[in-house]
Amino acid sequence: MNCIWRRNVQRFVGLAYCNLQNSKRKSIHLATFSTIQSSLNKPFLLSPVHCTYSVIRQKSKKKRDIDSDDEEELYEGDGSLSKDSKVIKVNTTSLRTDGVLKLALGVSRNKIEQLFYESKIRVNGKKLLKKSNPVQVDNEIDVIKGLSPKNPDHILVSRVEVLNIAAREESIAITVRRFKNLLIENYEKDPYKPSSSEEQE
Repeated sequence: MNCIWRRNVQRFVGLAYCNLQNSKRKSIHLATFSTIQSSLNKPFLLSPVHCTYSVIRQKSKKKRDIDSDDEEELYEGDGSLSKDSKVIKVNTTSLRTDGVLKLALGVSRNKIEQLFYESKIRVNGKKLLKKSNPVQVDNEIDVIKGLSPKNPDHILVSRVEVLNIAAREESIAITVRRFKNLLIENYEKDPYKPSSSEEQE
């Protein structure tokens, strides 16, 4: 029994030493076991060992993709940027209008679907007839929030303007300008009319 115990303890010390060599994240307190070969009756001697090490952080050799200067020039001289708008890039796998609105406005697809069925989504002033219609550069997509409380000839919308579409290997990068709250005149052709339930609210 003692011979088996001695072999197991020696294996444990060997494994602990290997683990010590492989571990680089934690400080380890290890007790080394020394056995006395001559006598089986003497107890094992324990001597604690404190191992310290320093971790050297390797810098990443990956180069970051830097966008071309053409895109930066496109927005630097743009005077139409206001405090209410924000230019953002979204990555998607399709150009569907509902998918782009979901990413640009940060709302769920169910909410976009509900707005579509209530005819509250307009593309360039026209009602969106299919939510799967692809977006194009220079599209203005409006999500109607309701009539302005101060002026019934104006409406409050969230607007997404598509500035650029760039195809990549696995996705499509779309640059948009987002207006969360924008007050605009009601549309000349097919103006927005609130439903009876909205008028009561």
